[in-house]
Amino acid sequence: MENTALDHLIAFLLSARSTRIYRKILWVRMQARQKSMNAGSFNQHIYRLHKKGIIESRDGKIHIHRENLLKFSAKNNSMKNSVMKSIFPTKTEKILISFDIPEKKKKTRDWLRNQIKYWDFEMIHKSLWLGYGPLPKEFNDRLKQLGIEKNVRIFKIKKVT
Repeated sequence: MENTALDHLIAFLLSARSTRIYRKILWVRMQARQKSMNAGSFNQHIYRLHKKGIIESRDGKIHIHRENLLKFSAKNNSMKNSVMKSIFPTKTEKILISFDIPEKKKKTRDWLRNQIKYWDFEMIHKSLWLGYGPLPKEFNDRLKQLGIEKNVRIFKIKKVT
């Protein structure tokens, strides 16, 4: 059984672009589905994604090429393609993200900044970002999992005339 494109997206979103954490999340997801998976076949799956141009490792970080991932998904299954698009913001409304995360959760704060940079949000201030949404449900789930949902505020911006 092979990792799905959704597995890779979930791993990427939860990894804060850390290669080590990315691989660990994929490994856990694969183990849950297939108990007999070994490290060699897992590495082979990563190699295939790299060869297809879906993922790239630079400076110890994993980068996913969104366009290649969506093209690959569309070729293989139209159902997967619709699921993949739901992971990224749909860019139909302006969103303002404000956060105040304590210094002792610096890695979590860095993850949040990396994630919203990945979605092409523009930094107004270090803790104030402007971009387009709506944001995927998985993002809110991840904030809760990290215990920072109370430190992050997401506002929809409407033009008042």
